[in-house]
Amino acid sequence: MDDDSGETMANFEKEAHSFVIRIWKEPTGETGEWRGWINHVQSGQRHYFRDPGAISPIIADYLHDQQEAVGGS
Repeated sequence: MDDDSGETMANFEKEAHSFVIRIWKEPTGETGEWRGWINHVQSGQRHYFRDPGAISPIIADYLHDQQEAVGGS
């Protein structure tokens, strides 16, 4: 491993986001209901959802916020 790899990893970590996603099915009604939460590891923020389709927009919000913070569009 060369000396630059440590710097490269440090830069990668600045740009990286980690998420923990937990999904379960509540036994409600005839078919049940999917629920879950997404935890953003770096901030500790947790977002609850009832529709698995909400996962992508929640994560996209973090990426969009980071892009704005570094002067992107």
